[in-house]
Amino acid sequence: MLTRHAAQNLYAPLRTVEPVAGIGRVNLRRGLALDTLLPTLPVHARALAAWRLEDQWVTAVRLTNTAARWLDLDPRALQGNFVAATFQHPNLGPAGTPSDTTVLYLVTRGHGLAESLLPALSPIDASVNLPPAAAAGSTGGARDEK
Repeated sequence: MLTRHAAQNLYAPLRTVEPVAGIGRVNLRRGLALDTLLPTLPVHARALAAWRLEDQWVTAVRLTNTAARWLDLDPRALQGNFVAATFQHPNLGPAGTPSDTTVLYLVTRGHGLAESLLPALSPIDASVNLPPAAAAGSTGGARDEK
């Protein structure tokens, strides 16, 4: 019911959307970073709008293909704590075509999308934790074992 309401609000003429008791539009943080949402796919994701019913939120996310090939969308590739995920279309056409964009509806419980995303991890450089000689590749310790 929540996902259907969100889809109707985005795609149907507003005069045809029936109000549903308890569902209300909620504020969405502008510029929410969604880089970790589908890290294995070449897509750009942007949050469009969100609605809430009791302790469940649904957020509409626009997905745009940035590659020159078709992409199949699989909810198992999503990274985050979601109750449900529904794609408006099951695949994305090549970048620059009319079919390169769709909407993803993400349902979360207890909080909105921002709190359900995985944190972005930066690459680890283990050499920053080594002593200066070891980081420079010194083999002085190997000669001491004779």
